[in-house]
This record gives sequence, structure tokens and C-alpha cells, in this order.
Amino acid sequence: MSSTRIVTVPVPGASLHCEVAGSGALLLMIAGAASDARAFAGISAALSAKYTVVTYDMRGLSRSTLDGPAENLGMDVLGADAYRILEAFGSGPAYVFGSSGGALVGLELAARHPERVRLLVAHEPPIVSLLPNGEQWCDFFDQLERTYRDAGVWVAMGGFLDAIAATADGGVPAIAASPATAIRPPDLLAMTDQAREQLVRMQANMAHFFAHQLRGVIRYQPDFEALAGVAARIVVAVGAESRGQAPHQAAVEVAKRLGTAAVEFPGDHHGYAGWSTEFAAAVDRALSPG
Repeated sequence: MSSTRIVTVPVPGASLHCEVAGSGALLLMIAGAASDARAFAGISAALSAKYTVVTYDMRGLSRSTLDGPAENLGMDVLGADAYRILEAFGSGPAYVFGSSGGALVGLELAARHPERVRLLVAHEPPIVSLLPNGEQWCDFFDQLERTYRDAGVWVAMGGFLDAIAATADGGVPAIAASPATAIRPPDLLAMTDQAREQLVRMQANMAHFFAHQLRGVIRYQPDFEALAGVAARIVVAVGAESRGQAPHQAAVEVAKRLGTAAVEFPGDHHGYAGWSTEFAAAVDRALSPG
């Protein structure tokens, strides 16, 4: 297993924490929602045997610090951050893997800087506005942002996880409005120092996501006209265990817009965590077909 080194990449308004492992062709991996570089620990360890794997924390999350107060983030800013990371690690095109919100960043990167993307694997980009009841889904997430401000992060997180698991054609889930229906956080005193630190980081990340990132993610519409020119270099992936769920079905619609078919990967929306060995092999096959 290769050792990991830490690199800090300065960008306008922030400093991005990057973790680098392995050698070979550059592979930038972009986690979604409130996840950070460590979300891909299982698959990056396997992929670093063949690639130079770079994972990072998005601005405002975990160890990527802001120069000033937090501001609402659009995909243009997040895509520009990903571009600057690629610039920091070389001048040629790179492989890119993104999951969920990270897949949206990958699509923005490919649309704006196609010369820097050798091949993009976009795993379940949650563009719910493409679904038949897309406006209802967008309204749901707008309401979820208000729920966070009124009832707190754990109540909002319960609604967010319900949305990921809900079927696309089964109707938009109701938002939990009471703390009684929230996710119950573990007892901090009963946890190890490492587990406690991870939980505190996750809670802060979710708060930042709900307050400053959620709307920019959910309302994002890729520039499909620009992406048409690089569609042959984009693999849209869906989870074998998430069929029918909203992110899965949204990804299928993205693939249709690109004139291609979605490729099935092991696991569900978080398959990279629960099926890491099989998932890493699927990423490698997609990046290096044949």
C-alpha cells in the first residue's frame, strides 16, 4: 500500500486539503455532499497501485479552510476549484472520478475545461430536476434547507438520507419536521478519539453543506451542449443496488442527454464504501477499457 502525502492547494478564497497516493496517470477523485477526501479511502488505496490518486476536501469542509466567512457556493466555484487542483499536479489531461455531488463537479469541469479531462466517470450525479417530477424534488430540497435552519443538522440529515433512498417514481418523501424523527447522534463520550473527531467533522460538514451548498447542487444544470463534444469521454455510472432510486434514475437521464447508456457499478449510491474492492475494479475498467 502506497504512503499518502498531504498537499495544500491555494485557490481564491480558500486553501484546499489534498491527499496524494500512488504513481502513474493522474486520477482526481471528487467526493459528494458533505464527504471529504477520506470518503474514498477504500477504493483509493486499491487504485493507487496503478494511478496517482488525488482526493480532496471541498472548500469549507473538513481541512479545507476558508479565507473569510462562508458564502453560498455554486457549481462554477466548485468546478474551478477542481480545475486548479489539476493545474497544481500537472499540465496534461487527467482521469476524473466523481460520485453524487462530486459527479456534478466532474461534469462542470469537463464542460468548462475539456482539455484537462482524459476521461470522467460520473457516478450517480443527482440532477433530480431531470426526473418527471423534478420540480417537486427541487422544492423538497429547498424545504430541507429551511428544515436545517429551523430544526438543526440531525433532522435535516434524516430527510436527506430518506431522499437518497426514495424511489424516483414513488413520490417525493415527506420531510421530518420534528427532532423525534431525526438521526440520533452517537454518544460522544462512548466513542474513541478518532471516531469522535470524525463525527464532529461530519456534523460540521453537513451544516456547511445544508447552509451553503445544497441549493447550488440540487439546482445545477450541466451545460449539455458543451458536454456533447466530450460525451465519448464521459462514463455515467449507476449502482446495481440503487435501481429505481432518485439519484440512479437521474443519472440514467444524464446518460440519455449525452447520447450514451449508463454503466452499472457494484453497490448503491455509496457503493465505493460498502463494496470497495469490486467498486475500485469497476472504476479501473471504466478508465482503462479493454
